Amino acid sequence: MGARFLQHRINFLLRRQLGVTTCLASNVKPHTWLLNMQAKQSRTVITLKNARHENSKLFCDATPSDSITVMKPDPITDKILKAHDEKDVFDVLTANKLILTNAQVFTAMDRLWELQKLKPDDNREFRAIVEHPEFSHLCDIIESNCREFDDQSLIKTLYAVLRLELDPSSKTVQQLVLEGQRRFNDLDFSELSRFGVCLADMGLHTSKLMGQLTGLIQDKLDQINSIREFSNFINLCISLSSSSFQIKLANKALALCVSDKPTSRDIRRILRALTFVKFCHKPLLQKCTTLLLDMMNDIEPLELCMINRYYMLLGFEHDQFKNAVLDRLKSVYSETTNPAVFAGVFEALAPEASSDLKLQLEDEALDMIPKMSIDGIVRICNGLRYMNYRSSNILKRVLRYLKQPGVLDGASIDKCIRIAKTLTQFHAKDEKVYDLLREKLSKELSNCLDPHDVSSLVSMLVDLEVSLPNTTILSKISSSLHHYNVVELNRLSASVKEILHDDKMVSAYHSEYTDVLGDLNRLVVKKLDDIRSIYLFNDFMQTVVAEGPDLSLIDELMQHYNKMLHKIGPQAAVDCAVILLRARYLHKPLLDTIAEVVIKYPHKINFLNIKSILLVFANLNYQAPSSERLLRTSMEKVESSLDRYEPNFLIKVAHAMALQQKFSTKVTERLFSLDFLAKLDEVLKEMPPYQASVCRMKLMQLNRAVRIECPESKIPWFHDDYCELLLKQRSHSMLPKVLKDIQGILSEVVGGAAFMRSWVVTPYYYNLDFECVLDANKTPLMCADYGSVLNKSYPGKMSTKLLADLMQWGSHKKELPPGAQRVAIDFLTPKHLCTNSRHPLGQVEMKKRHLEMMGYKYVMIPHYEWFSMRLSTRDDFKNYLREKIFGKSYTGPDKSKESAAVFKLLSSLTR
Repeated sequence: MGARFLQHRINFLLRRQLGVTTCLASNVKPHTWLLNMQAKQSRTVITLKNARHENSKLFCDATPSDSITVMKPDPITDKILKAHDEKDVFDVLTANKLILTNAQVFTAMDRLWELQKLKPDDNREFRAIVEHPEFSHLCDIIESNCREFDDQSLIKTLYAVLRLELDPSSKTVQQLVLEGQRRFNDLDFSELSRFGVCLADMGLHTSKLMGQLTGLIQDKLDQINSIREFSNFINLCISLSSSSFQIKLANKALALCVSDKPTSRDIRRILRALTFVKFCHKPLLQKCTTLLLDMMNDIEPLELCMINRYYMLLGFEHDQFKNAVLDRLKSVYSETTNPAVFAGVFEALAPEASSDLKLQLEDEALDMIPKMSIDGIVRICNGLRYMNYRSSNILKRVLRYLKQPGVLDGASIDKCIRIAKTLTQFHAKDEKVYDLLREKLSKELSNCLDPHDVSSLVSMLVDLEVSLPNTTILSKISSSLHHYNVVELNRLSASVKEILHDDKMVSAYHSEYTDVLGDLNRLVVKKLDDIRSIYLFNDFMQTVVAEGPDLSLIDELMQHYNKMLHKIGPQAAVDCAVILLRARYLHKPLLDTIAEVVIKYPHKINFLNIKSILLVFANLNYQAPSSERLLRTSMEKVESSLDRYEPNFLIKVAHAMALQQKFSTKVTERLFSLDFLAKLDEVLKEMPPYQASVCRMKLMQLNRAVRIECPESKIPWFHDDYCELLLKQRSHSMLPKVLKDIQGILSEVVGGAAFMRSWVVTPYYYNLDFECVLDANKTPLMCADYGSVLNKSYPGKMSTKLLADLMQWGSHKKELPPGAQRVAIDFLTPKHLCTNSRHPLGQVEMKKRHLEMMGYKYVMIPHYEWFSMRLSTRDDFKNYLREKIFGKSYTGPDKSKESAAVFKLLSSLTR
């Protein structure tokens, strides 16, 4: 009885586990059969993996000689593998419902995913598959028998059901995960890699199980020899790893890139991991770049777009790779008929698109948008933002697309926010679309538990001017108050401030919002104390500054650097310089530290990063105690790398040096050589219009600085045509109210409108708000004799006659009397000053220096003085301007009657 039972049990287990039909001869004893099986294992191997590769399953039968022989393929499995669509698979399952083996269940599940994978994203039918009765039957078998699955079948089944978008909280998925966890330490690297991907798909990136996986990889790192498996592991583990282990992972990736044969997909995963933690491991990136260049023509366009995006986020510059990517994508976009591919290429080409390419992309996009999925629309919106191009035609098509019923229903929070951000940035307002977005985002906010999503939703809803019950936003902010990071706290603080300024949104909840704002600010300060790493803090600051810092927080954020000055190394110094530059924040101790680090470790500062170092000191107009040594070190670095700089990059470096009154003979000669200027023209044609215009402007300013400050260099001034073109293109609407107020009061101070000029152009094309001329005794002179009088603005573009009228130099004007001086007067807005002080920026200081070298007295009227409480009456404003123009000791004559008569005469002459 026992032997017969054991015989039947073995038959059953083989059928269930291996998907084979096996029978033992009645005269074969079970223990004899098992011994024969072990002895012949080297000759007869029956595994699910081999069977699947051969697209067949094996029937086995015991021969009279007690051996197992391959007889014929499993017909059920064969039919499943030959199925052309999911209907064929389900038909096979229905016909054999009662006799399915574990292997056939696995094969069916895997086949369902393989069939869907072959379809475009828009045509995949996950919901229909998951809701099919036979799929439920498969899940029941999996739940009952998953313990009997071999490791490979178990993990691949889990992978397939997740890819088919079965709910991760379902019993089937949970059972498979629990069984995988039970076998965790016994899985080989291939299965462990796929299991980790499944955990990530379930959102368990920071779970205890993922931590165990990271620990296991750390212990067995040297045993991993497959780049494919490792590329998955580095993606899963790098965010949970220490800095030292991240370096080991990067070095291991570099070693496997050399010893193994990575595909573009493997490299993409590695780059994605580095991007996630912002780890720019240059040897690894250089190796990846070399490999990608070799396989450039074989990489799928969408994958190439993602790779290019990771390089941008990592800040890794490689001209050959960049040009190769652009050439490949430019050759693809006009030929592709796949809307998803075009959307990816549009997004990738956007940051570097020239004017001609923008128009070509626009034409293609107009045809493709109606055929796109919501993912494609998001990519088009991203592309418009990257190129800063308000294409009304594309925006209209996007708005029309979004009006279709149900388009936004399945869109994720991130996708809706990206679309809304584009529409608000370009003021593409359509009430119906805005209502749909408000409704969608409001619903998402009500159900949202993730702090990051809550902060993004609140910020976007405020921008969309949503009319929510005030308790909704208030309760959502308050419920996760202690779970926000510094960036999210900054975002929410800015949103709450906007709400407080909007009476309609605040209504009766003003005090509650005020309390929440105070809590947000206190939490920022508290969380800053927990940050010990200068790199982590710089990451936070870069994001905060990019989003636009709340000025009430910026001081607290910046003062935290005082505790970390001793931790700043060469790379951190460059990051800090970029942050200060973007924030326009004058932090003297931090700038002094940056200068000392650059002087101490010049060999560790990349020749491209020297631009950021020069710019922060130049733009913030700050001279560190060691500024001379810093400039000398920087200049040596630049001069030694002249041949490595792109023309537009070298112009920015030279301009930053000019702001600090430093002119290198080598750099100047290179910049203004005919070969360099010819090469620059070619580069500018390929650059996006905005970047090209900035480059041309800086070259003009550099030419002006060299002419004024280094006349001995004999560099000619060759920007007259360019500057006149800018003036002609400039729109001259009415003066801002503050300038009108200053104009009126200034005319009274100097004795009338005839004794001043507004909107003036100086030699070398500096623009002035106002100008007057004083003689040796500080008495105003009539401006008509020493330049044109322009006391009103003209609508539209400037005519040639008006342009000539603005030029205050020429033979038709009288020379100034001996001792006389022109006074230039400018109103300084907040953008002319550092954000945290009244310190003027470098561009203002250069203008002052140049005007004084041309004989002007430069008078600045800062906004904080003009709008101060000290100036409350018209007499206060007049006295303020008198002190600025004439000096405190001036007591000039009252020329009001004389000026009135002169102005009346001039008016009659100019009618």
